[in-house]
Amino acid sequence: MTDGNNHPVLIIGGGISGIVCALELYRLGVSVTLIEKEVSLGGLAARFCCKASEACNKCFACVVDKKLKEINEQSQISQLTGAEITGVAGDQGSYKVSFTKAGKVSELEAAAIVVAAGIDPFDASEKGEYGYGVIKNVVTARDLEEMLRFQGKIYRPSDGKVPQNIAFIQCVGSRDESIGNRYCSQVCCAYALRLIRAIRHKYPEVNATFLYMDIQPAGASFHDFLNACREDKGIRFIRSLPSRVYHSPVTEDLRVRLADTERGEVVEEPFDMVVLSVGMVLNKEAKTLANLLGLCRNEEGFLAGPAPGNGIFVAGACTGPKDIDRSITHAKSTAASVHNFLQGR
Repeated sequence: MTDGNNHPVLIIGGGISGIVCALELYRLGVSVTLIEKEVSLGGLAARFCCKASEACNKCFACVVDKKLKEINEQSQISQLTGAEITGVAGDQGSYKVSFTKAGKVSELEAAAIVVAAGIDPFDASEKGEYGYGVIKNVVTARDLEEMLRFQGKIYRPSDGKVPQNIAFIQCVGSRDESIGNRYCSQVCCAYALRLIRAIRHKYPEVNATFLYMDIQPAGASFHDFLNACREDKGIRFIRSLPSRVYHSPVTEDLRVRLADTERGEVVEEPFDMVVLSVGMVLNKEAKTLANLLGLCRNEEGFLAGPAPGNGIFVAGACTGPKDIDRSITHAKSTAASVHNFLQGR
């Protein structure tokens, strides 16, 4: 199908954005090499669980699985996994890229480069007041997600029991001037609420408390979804971000200190488990690539697009916080831009 062998494209990053961009370019007849530093494709999104409850909650985890299957069945898209970019030479659409794989240094040529390096979840241990990494029953939303994805259940790390009363703390690592991350990660509210709904569907006896600054809308159907969450008697909304999490060394139960805005006083509430909704930060690979490729970073620390016409493009959440749906849309748009660039050479 491909007839673009004279205009090969290198896509750096094998997460959902890189995968979708590769598939779109292949359909447009462009020769593509996809390079990923991990040993398998999929990135962060491949570890997400389906969050359907009574109906699909549009988390798009199933779309990631579908795209992974599609690209792994497509032998004409070259995949280099377990490989890391070490150098880039050339400009104006004629690049030589060196990389290492299994200790061996190799080189390839590319007419265009797409950086789809993705993000990392914020390291919750940097917010010491919440006790992540020290208090056993404080976990991140990603930890909880992986429990459901790979073990099919949720449990307290301290004793393996199903928690009955869970606090979800929003904006951990986002909208926080004390750590220099003043931006909103945009997806965390919808992500946590979808996770809560999925847990409540599987464990109707579990109660969840959603502790937030304000709720960031996500998608055309989010308003109806949020209303459904508010109508669920097992989900409690408190507009207050906790200042500290304590635990009992005897029971491993937790107490969360927060401001009760209705009563105008500070209170401590008991929970079995605390889940931290961590924000997004640019990952280390993307920072290295920015230096190699001369990419700028925006005021929020994510990658800004390079000057038009030089054959370097950026795609997905490395350009700023995005959920799976928006990452896919951005990857498709980037693929169209790459194709237009190649056609104009």
